[in-house]
Amino acid sequence: MRTEAAESGGVARRGRPRSVEAQEKILAATAELLSEGGLPAVTMEAVAARAGVAKTTLYRWWPNRAALALDCVAARMAPIADGPRGGRFRDRFRRQLSATLRLLNGKQGQAILALIGAKQIDPSLGRAYTEQIAQPRRAQTRRLARQAIEAGELSPSTDPDLFLDALYGPLYYRKVVSGDPITDAFIDQIVDAAFRAFAPPRRTIR
Repeated sequence: MRTEAAESGGVARRGRPRSVEAQEKILAATAELLSEGGLPAVTMEAVAARAGVAKTTLYRWWPNRAALALDCVAARMAPIADGPRGGRFRDRFRRQLSATLRLLNGKQGQAILALIGAKQIDPSLGRAYTEQIAQPRRAQTRRLARQAIEAGELSPSTDPDLFLDALYGPLYYRKVVSGDPITDAFIDQIVDAAFRAFAPPRRTIR
């Protein structure tokens, strides 16, 4: 039997144009319910009641709660990869990690973590999350890593994905698994360690 995420493909149904105000109320209500009770709390009835809209409005825009939850999290994660351009790539990655931490620590963070947890036991939801959220965001940061290689801040032999795992892995481990504190100093340590590990070889003077 296919799950909600598989049936929806994560694509909202076509219909009349969405009201921006109603859409934000719905996504905000979804985020609150995700934070309070995880994906099981996100029923179309509960979201409609919390947002103050008709349930038919939800079904006009989203085929089911999985598609709605994915849209909610995608909208709240979008700002992570954005930020000031220019300067050293080391500093740009440090800003990205700091922005990621601020989002996860903010009021929307629990909704994001709840969906990440839910996808571990729902393979179809996991695939939809990967396709709609994880892969596009990974592509953005992968491009930034490749630019750092081209700029000479990272070794030409650097595997961009391995470098990104070295950066983001410790942050998510502390946030999701160990619960150890994540400070600005810890982020500095992560970034410095990753750039040292993937540094370009030193030129020898003859």
